[in-house]
Amino acid sequence: MARIGIITCSNCTQELDCASVVCLADMRKRKGLFKDYAPDERLDLVGIINCSGCPTAGAPQKILRRVRSIADLRVDALHFSFCMTALCPFKQKYEAVIKEAYPEIKIVMGTHTPPDPAVFRQEVKDLLCAERFTMSDLILGRPKNQSLAKE
Repeated sequence: MARIGIITCSNCTQELDCASVVCLADMRKRKGLFKDYAPDERLDLVGIINCSGCPTAGAPQKILRRVRSIADLRVDALHFSFCMTALCPFKQKYEAVIKEAYPEIKIVMGTHTPPDPAVFRQEVKDLLCAERFTMSDLILGRPKNQSLAKE
């Protein structure tokens, strides 16, 4: 049995409400980067955590607080989700910090079969930067369909 953890991007999970559906489907179906496990080996999902957010160059160790929550439960492998591998500017530093703290955990860069990473990055950027109705709009009495251009 392989005990697996998945780490996802905070922007995708917290800002864009990703529920890791495709990551979990590929794990169940043994597709994507889950195809490399032995066909008769049971995959036990121990947990899904999201990263600690973009830590700036000075604090990539923040990721260890999150990883500890599943490392303490004896995960064998930690998969960085596709969004982490496609979007995260800190992924190599995170990987190094995690490997140093938890050398017994195998790090796998990816979960599901990825779409074109460049297209994905642009689509995520468009979603994260899209105009939206805010509390300020509500307070100022702006209608929901009004352009959010400055008055």
